[in-house]
Amino acid sequence: MSSQDENGARPYAVSAVGLSKHYRLGELYSLPRTVRRLLGRGNADAGPGLEALRDVDFTVWRGEAVAIVGTNGSGKSTLLQLLAGTTLPTHGIMRVQGRVLPLLSIGLGFHPELTGRENVSLFASSLGIPRRTIESRMEHVTAFAELERHMDTPVKRFSSGMLSRLSFAIAVQFPADIYVFDEVLAVVDGEFQTRCIEEIKSLHAQGRTVVFVSHQPHQVAEVCQRAIWLERGAVKNDGPVGEVLKAYAQAHGS
Repeated sequence: MSSQDENGARPYAVSAVGLSKHYRLGELYSLPRTVRRLLGRGNADAGPGLEALRDVDFTVWRGEAVAIVGTNGSGKSTLLQLLAGTTLPTHGIMRVQGRVLPLLSIGLGFHPELTGRENVSLFASSLGIPRRTIESRMEHVTAFAELERHMDTPVKRFSSGMLSRLSFAIAVQFPADIYVFDEVLAVVDGEFQTRCIEEIKSLHAQGRTVVFVSHQPHQVAEVCQRAIWLERGAVKNDGPVGEVLKAYAQAHGS
C-alpha cells in the first residue's frame, strides 16, 4: 500500500495522531486483583496510573533521519515501542509504512543458549526476512561485528560489547524501510561507534528512514536533520536538529 496520496503529497514513513499510552500501576499486583479486574470489579482499587505519552502528533517523512530527544522518563522508549509494534497505544493512531527494523535494547530477543549465528537467524526470521537473504548476509553480519571467532559460541558467554556489536550488525545488514536505534552505541568503543555512525548515515543516504535516540548531542547532530523533543510524554518541540538541541540544552542546563 502506497503512502503517497492521489494529489502527490510527500509519502510518510511514520504518522502519529493523538497518540497516548497509559499504564495502570499495580494492576497485576496480585492474582485476586487481576481476577477482579477481569470480572469488571476491580476499578476501585486499581492503583495509580502513569501517562507515558499524551496526545502526541508528528509525521516522519520517508527518507528522513529524525532524532527523539528527552530526559529519562520523557516517553522516548514508549514511543519507540509503539513504533516497533511491541506495545499498543491506549488512544490515538500510529501508522507505519514499510518494514521496521528496531534496535531498542542490546541483545533484545537473543536467546542466551543459542549461538551468535543461530541468534542472527532467529532475529531476522522474526522480522519476516527470507531465509535465503539471511544466509546471504550472515558473513557480512559476522565481519561487521568482528566476531568471526565467536559466532558459534552461545551468546550467554558474550561480553556486553560483543552483544552490542552483534545487535548493531544485524540491524544494519538486513533490509528494512525504517531503522530505529535506541541508545545502542553506549557500550561500544570509540572506533566501533564511528563505524556505526557512518553506517547509519549511509542507510539515510540510500533513502532509508532513520529514527535515532542518543544522549550524545554530537551523535544526534551528526546523524539527524530534525529532532522531536519529548517532555513528560508530550511533544515540546519539533524542528531542525540544531535549534531543538540548543533549546533542549538551555532548558536542562547542559
